[in-house]
Amino acid sequence: MGAKRDVSDRIIYLDLLRILACFSVILLHSASQCWYDLPVTSSRWLMCNIYDAVSRFGVPVFVMISGIVFLNREKEIDIKRLYTHNIFRFVTAYFFWAALYGLWDARLFNGAGWKDYVKEMLAGRYHLWFIPMLAGIYVIVPLLHVLVQHAPRWVLEYFLAAFFLFQVMKETLLALWPVYPVEMVLQLVNPQLVCSYVGYFVLGYYLYRYPLGRRGKRAAYTLGCIGLLAAPGISTWQSLARGEACAGIYDSFSLPTFCIVIAVFVFFQNNASRLELSDKMRNFIYQVSKDTFGIYLLHLLLMEALAAKGIDTMLMSSIVSVPLMSLVYFIVCLFIIALLRRVPVLGRLIC
Repeated sequence: MGAKRDVSDRIIYLDLLRILACFSVILLHSASQCWYDLPVTSSRWLMCNIYDAVSRFGVPVFVMISGIVFLNREKEIDIKRLYTHNIFRFVTAYFFWAALYGLWDARLFNGAGWKDYVKEMLAGRYHLWFIPMLAGIYVIVPLLHVLVQHAPRWVLEYFLAAFFLFQVMKETLLALWPVYPVEMVLQLVNPQLVCSYVGYFVLGYYLYRYPLGRRGKRAAYTLGCIGLLAAPGISTWQSLARGEACAGIYDSFSLPTFCIVIAVFVFFQNNASRLELSDKMRNFIYQVSKDTFGIYLLHLLLMEALAAKGIDTMLMSSIVSVPLMSLVYFIVCLFIIALLRRVPVLGRLIC
């Protein structure tokens, strides 16, 4: 973006939140790099588990920010632009990165045919699930926009209450009590509209439009701190009891993660928005924020390439190596993506 762009009126806390969310995803993947291979009784596994548990807020926060960007518009959603700009970019980015990761995996093939290469290039990598998920939400954005723009506050609260009950509480119960027939009954109760990331999409808009008061903020921070303790605590307890790593309690829709997500969002909404920054610093933050999509897509490739050279989070104590390597991954990817985004046409389509 050119230097002449005025960034003084940007919502700075959303840019900072996007950067933090991106880093939290990298922290999660760094912590889980050897998570399943370590004994659950080891101190290294315990530290990785703590980092893994408390960094799960990234994707929900990404979705909440998108909800604010799209649902807070006063004008009707331009469906043509939605498909030709936003969704088309997701399609091109997905196939580019899926092909790149597929080719990276194919380097290990021995005697494979062209069909194997094509399958691998279409499959991509697990973190790419985020793209079709968000693209699916974008498809119903025109409907959601009409709903939130014309619905009274209580209707939005009803929607979010249903999301909390049928998605968050259901997933929490399944993580804590995965037994038949409880699991079967809970899985049957599945109202589709609220049982998905659409809940976080609307939640972001709601908290933006109706900020929490003093008591609400105090409750959000208290529950967020409880979530930070409960997520790794319950996971460690379950893992030790079962003799294998268990991550269900800090799924994106679990109660601890839900509380952490709200606490992080509210904290930035009420504190980062007060920062007095120069236009130069705001522009820098905005540029990094724009690069986060590409950083998210690239970071696993960098992690795997370095791991192949013996450079990973096992180099030193996990308490230091996990955040340190995460920072290295973030900075290197930022540099690469900043260059890629400046490639005419290609940069706009893939990152």
